[in-house]
Amino acid sequence: MTKQGNKKTVLITGSGGLLGTELIEQLLNGGNWQVIAMTSNVNHVVNKFNNGELLVVSNDSWIEQLSNRNIKVDTLINCAFPRSSKPEELAQGLPFTEKIITDSIDYGIEHIINISSQSVYTQKQKKDVTEKSAVQPESLYGMTKYACERVVSILCESNNVKYSNIRLGSLTGLNFDVRMTNRFVKSVINGEKIVINGGKQKLSYLDVRDAANGLIKMLSSNPNNWKPIYNLGNQQVFTLIELIDVIKMKAKDFEYDNPEIEVNHGDSNYNNVMNNDLFYDQFTFEHKFDLNNMIDELFNQKLSED
Repeated sequence: MTKQGNKKTVLITGSGGLLGTELIEQLLNGGNWQVIAMTSNVNHVVNKFNNGELLVVSNDSWIEQLSNRNIKVDTLINCAFPRSSKPEELAQGLPFTEKIITDSIDYGIEHIINISSQSVYTQKQKKDVTEKSAVQPESLYGMTKYACERVVSILCESNNVKYSNIRLGSLTGLNFDVRMTNRFVKSVINGEKIVINGGKQKLSYLDVRDAANGLIKMLSSNPNNWKPIYNLGNQQVFTLIELIDVIKMKAKDFEYDNPEIEVNHGDSNYNNVMNNDLFYDQFTFEHKFDLNNMIDELFNQKLSED
């Protein structure tokens, strides 16, 4: 892999995950980037992409592999982190983050984007959450993500490396079945009852394709103008009841006329909504996929699988 023209080189950790995979696909399709995927499972990622333009390196030996090829990396995007609530697994994310950032700085990478989470904020009823809002993690995951932010900030600032922590909204994607959107659509198709409690919970989901597109817009900008923190989510906000209403409407389009829905009374002050104006304005970004798109595509995908 040699540098071609004015292409810049991007190194992506967590390359086998939901966001890492989408980022790599969009960057390769764009044709303006040299892309390097870092992973703990090289064969899996090589087989997933089957693209001769993609260099896949191991978490354990990436520096040696890149040094032997004399490859200069312009930007690291760190997507790697345990998707878990288990303390022992989350704890492993901290030394990994510290090592990957330290090694990247030592290797001469001058720009670092670290993928954090909206979980650093409270998930209870709140006003618009901006980058200046108080950090109030309510889970071990959120606390560990914030600790990683601090690791990235301290290491980069002490070494004069431009960086940004991206507090990512709740991602959704066609193959991300942990999300309510995916589970509810699957339940309708399988003739299973959907049970919800309350219904006034405020939700916002960011399609992984939009997330990747936003990060690529950021990559294309001048890193000297990056802020240390950005919120990146979907500007569309809806309640849990509104989500159910969209699913019922789309179900009719696919000839599932009477999905069984049980709504239990109850109050919930859950709210995963953020103010994303800083990112949207600076990088002239607009999301393309809204709730209707997501649900429509989920029905098409689930039905095609059957």
